[in-house]
Amino acid sequence: MSTAYGVLNDDATAVKDPARIGGYLRSKRSWFIVDKNGNLAYARVTDPRGLVPNDEMLEVLEKLK
Repeated sequence: MSTAYGVLNDDATAVKDPARIGGYLRSKRSWFIVDKNGNLAYARVTDPRGLVPNDEMLEVLEKLK
């Protein structure tokens, strides 16, 4: 799924960088909401320590009702 949604850290140059190798082939921090028809209704990718306010996702979910 990480590859399909474009959030996989697959930059091969990270293998040679001790500071970045820990994140190689790991997913970026991301949130997705998929509607009942399988359409992507919400996508958010943040830095490793980033968070998305619950209100933001709840608003999207409310619109999907």
